[in-house]
Amino acid sequence: MRFVLLPLLVLSLVHPAHGQSAPTEEASAPSSFARLSDAAQSLAQQVRRAVVQVKVRRVEGLQGSGEGSTQLAEVSGSGSGVIVDSTGFIVTNAHVVSEATEVWVQRATPTPPPPGEKSILRRRGSLLKAEVVGIDPETDVAVLDVPGTDYPTLPFGNSDRLRRGQVVFAFGSPMGLENSMTMGIVSATARQMRPGDPMVYVQTDTPINPGNSGGPLVNQDGEMVGLNTFNVSQSGESAGLGFAGPSNIVEAVYRQIRAHGSVRRGVIGANAQTVTPELAQTLSLSQGYRVILADVYPGSPAERAGLRPGDVVTHLNGERMHNGRELDVNLYPKAGTTVTLGIVREDSTFEARVPVVQRRGGSARFAEMATPEKHLVARLGILGLPLTDEVAKHLSSQRLPSGVVVAASNRPPAPWGDGLQPGDVIYTIDGQRVESPSALRSLIDAKAPDDRVLAHVLRDGTMHYLVLPAG
Repeated sequence: MRFVLLPLLVLSLVHPAHGQSAPTEEASAPSSFARLSDAAQSLAQQVRRAVVQVKVRRVEGLQGSGEGSTQLAEVSGSGSGVIVDSTGFIVTNAHVVSEATEVWVQRATPTPPPPGEKSILRRRGSLLKAEVVGIDPETDVAVLDVPGTDYPTLPFGNSDRLRRGQVVFAFGSPMGLENSMTMGIVSATARQMRPGDPMVYVQTDTPINPGNSGGPLVNQDGEMVGLNTFNVSQSGESAGLGFAGPSNIVEAVYRQIRAHGSVRRGVIGANAQTVTPELAQTLSLSQGYRVILADVYPGSPAERAGLRPGDVVTHLNGERMHNGRELDVNLYPKAGTTVTLGIVREDSTFEARVPVVQRRGGSARFAEMATPEKHLVARLGILGLPLTDEVAKHLSSQRLPSGVVVAASNRPPAPWGDGLQPGDVIYTIDGQRVESPSALRSLIDAKAPDDRVLAHVLRDGTMHYLVLPAG
């Protein structure tokens, strides 16, 4: 409709009706397009000062180069961020700053020069060294802190109020072009990329390109309703499929990281799965059931409370549960309390009181603890940490008292699919115990570059055998 009305509007202004010597009052009134343009310009001025460019440096090239040597390279990258507190707290994406050795923030350029000045080019904004306060890989949110006060900020909006078709604006630094602005609409308010994924996104057709990550998605009131995270396209460039973390989730994560340095999530030690129509038919479940426990972990609060795999969860503290993700999310803030679950098992219905414990931290903290000088295992392409008490606090489980925790990996999986991931705990190589990063290096260095080694690895509480290239 926009493409039809615009030519008609232009014709009415250029060719007044016969007999009219002056534009009518209706024709001289500001058009809806002019009002939209004015509103967009005003919004740009309101938002731009709170949007920053995030610049990082990382160590890459962890593979060996010749006998006993390594080839390390520092590479730079950039993304976007938004100042959410006047004392210098900034929200960005976790993947923008993950494993970074240095993080800098480039503030927005000063406002345009006044009329009459010859140049419209503006000097660059100030560059500030940033500290990574915390990272939450599950939601892809990170919090930075820069020195200083009285920074302009962008308020959080309520992403639950977003509606499909609503006009939104994306701000950031795509391709390093700082403080760019694009416009689009909300395509979907809660998009899950795969069934069972722990995160939901706001989908938008607002152009989001590399470098936009970590910038705000803004509504017409100048509120951040999402944190631009990624796009989906065959070329890697914007194809109208942009995804942003909902502001309500981003704000909750930001406040927890600011208060605790990490996100505290309550769990009961069970894997809650959404009951699909196919699952309900196969298990002969009522179509009204929505959540089933696919697993109850040994020794967990759920097992001690008498829960079993196959139990159907209908309610949490009297509130109806509609899917597995909803049960998980509602348990997160209840760490340290006891909840009441409504359970259906075969033909019986009962309530179970289950303590909620805090889930241990993920692998994001490991990268902050590692340095290439001490922890590089070049021929595996990893940074490996010794399994100390401090490191063990961030593991979800532990089988042996010693091993090497993968803090960062820069090598893609082998052609047969095996590869190391951050958070993996390496216990043995070819059956020999691994006590420290130096011991791991010695075991690998004893192999020929074209050899393969068998690693016994703990990943997410489960032991795996991985066949890895030794060079």
